[in-house]
Amino acid sequence: MKETIDTNVTLLPVKPRNELGRDRVLQTVLTHKCWHRRFTVDEQAEKVLCADCKEPLNPMWVLVQLSNQETKYHELHDRYQDELKRLKERSRTKCRHCGNMTPISKS
Repeated sequence: MKETIDTNVTLLPVKPRNELGRDRVLQTVLTHKCWHRRFTVDEQAEKVLCADCKEPLNPMWVLVQLSNQETKYHELHDRYQDELKRLKERSRTKCRHCGNMTPISKS
């Protein structure tokens, strides 16, 4: 099975792999039609519905979702405030054209 082409090259008995193509090995099965991102609260009936698909939702699940969103909002706000503080403390920056340090205009 070995064929010698050149004095330095020897072919190995390896079969080429078939093309995999675009077929996926794993596929996700959607168990729900809606992501339930918006909520409608009915205080009189004490129910929470999805504003998009009108499916009844567990109020505790909705509370957890809102809590997670609020936490992400506050973390993002804190990072934004830190960045603003850092930028306010800077008075000079490096010029893109000449490479020298130049003052930052505060206006």
